[in-house]
This record gives sequence, structure tokens and C-alpha cells, in this order.
Amino acid sequence: MKMTALSGDALLQALKQAKNETKSGLCDVFTAKLERLATHIRTNYLTPTESAELLEQEAEAMRNQHYENRN
Repeated sequence: MKMTALSGDALLQALKQAKNETKSGLCDVFTAKLERLATHIRTNYLTPTESAELLEQEAEAMRNQHYENRN
């Protein structure tokens, strides 16, 4: 990877672009997960309680994955 010196404004612009790209990527991943869960709920005719439990399980799995990847 080639490193170049950036001026203050260029650095801020590069950081802003990286932040926006990261947010877009996270949005894509999260919306795909929600769509998959919605399909699973509809296909399996889950009750509201079962749907809520599924969402809680997914949230816990995402949280655990985040903390595992930090170490």
C-alpha cells in the first residue's frame, strides 16, 4: 500500500469518505440481515413472540461476534 502525505483538508476529506463508505457497507450488511430474518419469520409463520425472540438471539449473536473480533 502506497502512503502519501495529505494536507489537512485532504486528510479530512479522505476520513469523511472512509466514514461514509463504512456506513454504507454497514447499512448493506444490516439491511440484508433484516431482510433474511423477515423472510424466515414469514416462511415459518412465526408468532410475534417467536419473532421477538429471534431478533433478540440475532442481536446477541451480533454483539458476541463484535466482541470476539475486537480481541
